[in-house]
Amino acid sequence: MTIEKEYTEGRTSFLSADVEHYAVKGQPTADMPVFYNPRMQVNRDISVAILSAYLNEYSVDLMCEPLAGSGVRTLRYLIECDGDFRAKMFDINPVAVEMCRKNVELNGLKQRAEVTRGNAKILLITESKEQRFDFVDLDPFGTPAPYIDSAILSLNPRGSMLGVTATDMAVLCGVYPRVALRKYGGYSIRAPFTHELAVRLLYGMIYHAAGKQDYGIQPVASLSTDHYVRIWTKLHESRSASNRQSREIGVISFCPECMQYHVQPLREKGGLGYFEHATEGCNGSVRTAGPLWLGAIYDSSLLERASEIIEQRNGDFTSQTPKLVSAMLEEEALMHRPYVDIHALCDAYSLTPPATDDIRCVLKEAGYASTKTHFTPTAIRTDAPVAKLVEIIENLNKRR
Repeated sequence: MTIEKEYTEGRTSFLSADVEHYAVKGQPTADMPVFYNPRMQVNRDISVAILSAYLNEYSVDLMCEPLAGSGVRTLRYLIECDGDFRAKMFDINPVAVEMCRKNVELNGLKQRAEVTRGNAKILLITESKEQRFDFVDLDPFGTPAPYIDSAILSLNPRGSMLGVTATDMAVLCGVYPRVALRKYGGYSIRAPFTHELAVRLLYGMIYHAAGKQDYGIQPVASLSTDHYVRIWTKLHESRSASNRQSREIGVISFCPECMQYHVQPLREKGGLGYFEHATEGCNGSVRTAGPLWLGAIYDSSLLERASEIIEQRNGDFTSQTPKLVSAMLEEEALMHRPYVDIHALCDAYSLTPPATDDIRCVLKEAGYASTKTHFTPTAIRTDAPVAKLVEIIENLNKRR
């Protein structure tokens, strides 16, 4: 018999397996009778805000969560987002299915939510035959790769949204680059901006899967926190859009010695050239990530609406939620450049890290743009070359 506990997130109360009872060393595991991770609440908070913002502009009649667990994610969408859209929830675990059904009934949602037991990859196809889904939310334990093709096939070709979480960070962050190539279609590398590379590998996989069905993608938002990455993207059927977006696929090369990086589209004239990490005397071994997505990873207009919704419903979200969305909005202006981790840069050049605000102040005086990033508090995005950053930090060190 499953030991249950009632939880509350936002305006939604629900039952799940007691995390404290089943956790191993304080962490939820896949062996729990019904998986639920309270630490992922900020993920669900932002998801609620983004779907709410999406609903301000687009119609959603039917959504799907193919790996439902306790059902908390879909419950929150149905309760906290405007509209009377319906939802289908799947899980292969019979205990999770019963928990979902119980939660649907407890929240008075039997007319809007349907729970089915079975294989997510199969159900995504069979349950969307009569009506395609306007929104699919993939939140697996581990990699979403096995479910992406089925998810895209189940989406409304006239316009829809896909949300995807990946927690296999060792694969995406360069520990297992060959596994990344197999699952995500591109090599991962170890780099100070590896979490952004993880996001871009995930988008790259989705672009290729969508392109096989003549869909184009339009990234909405990207999140990296607590050892996972999460992305949201719009999709619509358009061969021409998918063809145009091929220019957004490429590689990012990085030298761990001099910290130079180079972004190169695959379609760039002349093909993949040699990365000239032109720091005098540098013999560092260049690492190359990709192919991956080089294009936009934020949609400022939708994020602005999401930010307004969070402000209006402040009591429904954790304190971290508005800060993360605000940081996403700020870094959108320089999102085509990988962020630079100041501490990693200083380690490479044997410098003492100054305050980030001091660096940004000098950059502004020198005519360079810069923003903070939600990926890590010790990093910035800037259009200044790495050599200029090193020079600024050296000068700031001398003033001490």
